Amino acid sequence: MPAPADFAPDVSVVLTLHREGPFLGRTLQSLEEASVYARRLGVATELVAVLDRPDAATSVGLETLAADAFDRVTVLEVDHGSLGPSRNSGAQMARGRYTLMCDGDDLLSFNAVAEMVRVADAGPAGALVFPEYLIAFGVRHHLVRYWPLSRSTPLGFFRAHPYVSRVLAQTEVFRSIPYLDVRLTQGYAYEDWHFNASAVARGHDVLTATDTILFYRQRDDGLLSAANAMSVRQIPPCPLFEPSTFRRVAREAYHRTGRAPEAFTQALHAPTAEVLDRPVIRGLVKAANAIDPGIDPGFVRAGTFFSNVDQHYISVGRAYYEVCESVADAGPFDEVFLLPFDGIGGAEAYLRHLMTALRDVRPHARLLAILGENAVAAGGSASSVPPGTTVVYLGRDWPALDLASRQVIALRLIESLAPTARLHLRDSSFATGFFNAYWPVLGHHPTVFYRFSDAITCEGDDLLHRATGFTFVSNHLARLWRVVTDTETLAERDRLRFGVWPERFVCLKNRRPRLVSDATLAARTARTTGRVLWASRLDPEKRPDLLPDIARALSAAAPGTRIDAYGMAVLGAFDLETLQGLPNLAYQGPYAGFEQLPYDEYDVFLYTSWFDGLPNVVLEAIAAGLPVIAPDVGGIREIVVDDETGVLLPPIADAAAAAEAYAKATARLLADPPLRRRLAEAALEQLIAAHSPEAHTRRVGEIFGGDHER
Repeated sequence: MPAPADFAPDVSVVLTLHREGPFLGRTLQSLEEASVYARRLGVATELVAVLDRPDAATSVGLETLAADAFDRVTVLEVDHGSLGPSRNSGAQMARGRYTLMCDGDDLLSFNAVAEMVRVADAGPAGALVFPEYLIAFGVRHHLVRYWPLSRSTPLGFFRAHPYVSRVLAQTEVFRSIPYLDVRLTQGYAYEDWHFNASAVARGHDVLTATDTILFYRQRDDGLLSAANAMSVRQIPPCPLFEPSTFRRVAREAYHRTGRAPEAFTQALHAPTAEVLDRPVIRGLVKAANAIDPGIDPGFVRAGTFFSNVDQHYISVGRAYYEVCESVADAGPFDEVFLLPFDGIGGAEAYLRHLMTALRDVRPHARLLAILGENAVAAGGSASSVPPGTTVVYLGRDWPALDLASRQVIALRLIESLAPTARLHLRDSSFATGFFNAYWPVLGHHPTVFYRFSDAITCEGDDLLHRATGFTFVSNHLARLWRVVTDTETLAERDRLRFGVWPERFVCLKNRRPRLVSDATLAARTARTTGRVLWASRLDPEKRPDLLPDIARALSAAAPGTRIDAYGMAVLGAFDLETLQGLPNLAYQGPYAGFEQLPYDEYDVFLYTSWFDGLPNVVLEAIAAGLPVIAPDVGGIREIVVDDETGVLLPPIADAAAAAEAYAKATARLLADPPLRRRLAEAALEQLIAAHSPEAHTRRVGEIFGGDHER
């Protein structure tokens, strides 16, 4: 007998259907059993079946429904082509006090509807209620235990979804927090994660119904598999992850998990195979197995067991909470720099100069720098960026986080605090990995990529280019607003290689350091000390291992000459013993900036490298009045012209031959003070002409425009 028109059920079961045909009959049998069981306990149910562009098999499968198992049945046909809007349509049709969201290929334990309603009635208004257990079956098998929010904590929502889409709540909750339209695309996904997180942001509690089970079908062609394969595996911007909201909602959990982190481990919360031996669970599994033999306890026992309380994910949430505390109420930001780390290297100096000029060009712009890697050795601090710039040191301050988690934090910061900002990516694992993962959802951000050189590898006597930043540009050029280099040499090479959008490749020369005085330059070249300065990173690309060979060659070419080497390894370890044991080679330790070196005590600056752009340290040596000996790699020839502004040596793979060339050039300069002065003065003139602060700021304005020229 049909229910009267004014009948109001206790719970509306909203079943969204699309292409579940072969599985739908078993799902319906499961829901019918749950509804009949609930009726015996005084819980009235209705079924709202939402057909969204169903295939024929799904429509036929719905005809097998035993309608008398429910107190009311409503069939709604929609044309959304998306799960979120289909659920919203079902919630609008629901007449129950509660609504339970279901999908067309899963099963519920026969006690689930009644028990979930009981928990909701006993709990706080607006609480979300989930089954306590999930048994996955099909192509994969596992068993999950879901704990309430008091255990999983709001922190656990940040890195992953700690619950499922099978949720019961007051119907008004679904109407006040509609599901997003997250379609199967290369963009965002997981409307259920977003809904649950949004509810937590509003203060809704999360409960679980004891001894209830979701039997979750694992399909390689299912919606979840498709979402995992196609999307960026993140939800759209969510209120929970707005820094002010996250700080408020997660504050108690942050302090509690910090006091007793060991209380939030899988070891304490994951179920064991013994769960399957409990009489109530055995009865529920047996009933489900009678509907679908694929639900096989033997397969489940051989699978994995875990819970939604995960110490790693809570740790990532704690890190994001601390980041939110550090940025406080900063933003919105106009320019966001994603960098590996801070330090004294040329790339770091280049970008600091750029950020300073950006502030000059766009005085009202707000800058955010996110540093995602932890260098082995890096100097610098927040003071090395322009005043007023907000800096987040993800790598330095949260070194235990994996790179992917740091990149998620960067994404959430940009979504919340810089929704329309221009993005600046320095060629690095952190920045390129970030963009590789999330470019489908970053299209509205003008994105600038900075690259300074092509890496070089040595194959015998052959020097070959390695595709590092080049490959990134090749993969993403259509999505990049600009590719900025520090040399016209590299910019022109890229224009020729790619052949399209030549206007996107631009050169911004670095800003010159402070210049030496004429009197100091004259005094230095009036005497010869026999001392040679080498200062750089002690990383393989800079060829520090060549220094002993040069020193040995110098002992014959210029007896009494000594090389002093300054630097530290940034990208890895370097064996300092390599620089020991020779009377004319001395390692003098790391340095925090060229201006701190005693460069007035030297006659020549020696620079070695396998590859480069236009190294800042070369510009600093020229500004200090030192004649430079450098290899013809990258764009060095744009400032060091052989026998005009310095000595430019050909790149030589063989260490002995390269050392001989360096020693010969060094001996020649040491023996000829007038030549040293001529080269130093000519290099200074070139530096002033091409790298003046005024020219640099003007060029930044040309590339990046003023406040309204994006």
